[in-house]
Amino acid sequence: MKNIQTRNLVKRYNKGYEKREALRNLGFLMEKIIMEQIETAENFKLVSEQSAAKILKISYSKIKYLRGQGKIGFVRLGKSIRYKVSQLQKFVELGVVEAKN
Repeated sequence: MKNIQTRNLVKRYNKGYEKREALRNLGFLMEKIIMEQIETAENFKLVSEQSAAKILKISYSKIKYLRGQGKIGFVRLGKSIRYKVSQLQKFVELGVVEAKN
């Protein structure tokens, strides 16, 4: 009789452990999905021409010049010009010069 009770307790414990492990894994998965959504939202975030100039720490006329030269990507929404944050990051990364050792 004790052997059967012990087996039942072990089964119940294992089921509880499996549930806790599944919940832990689900928590990690949800956190990963949320972080990916945040990254995606940041990459598609649009900023105005003035905001883009402030982000890059350049003048308004300079960003208009770069746009006209085709050196920086932009989005046209009707008459307004917007920049993706990801495009601004790419523009900066393309201008990075590595140090020589």
